[in-house]
Amino acid sequence: MKYFITLIFLMLGISSQAQTYKLYQTDNIHNQLRLNTKTGEVYQIQDDGQKFVINYAVTPDNESANRYMLYKTRNIWTFILLDRWTGKLWQCQFSVEGEEYMITIPINTTTLSYSAKPVFNIEPMTSMFQFYLINEENGEMWKFQWSTKGDDYRWIEKV
Repeated sequence: MKYFITLIFLMLGISSQAQTYKLYQTDNIHNQLRLNTKTGEVYQIQDDGQKFVINYAVTPDNESANRYMLYKTRNIWTFILLDRWTGKLWQCQFSVEGEEYMITIPINTTTLSYSAKPVFNIEPMTSMFQFYLINEENGEMWKFQWSTKGDDYRWIEKV
């Protein structure tokens, strides 16, 4: 019995470890995105072994996992990168057409919280281009939009 209880605690300890790298499957079966959840670094990984940087590390010295998350949009080439501590947002696009089409563009560069833990989450709206950004700690909300048309079409506003 003592062995069984020790084994359960060991398994719980292993499963509670935060994940530093997370793979996100894209709608293109030959590509995945690999996110460093500590730094915000995003790579496009192809099944032929090639990899390309889509976003360089935002916080290279951060030691806490699960700070960053990628959210899939209804556009097969576009994901939203969220800093769950600050509420900063980026539009990340991967591509099979070449590196010049692989881009990361800021949506929100303003720090909305100075938390040292993940407090922000994203929820989709009816439009494929708009999402809610929610501070789950205090309930504050923002509406934001990403775009393929240019910077004038990317914005964020408090709700």
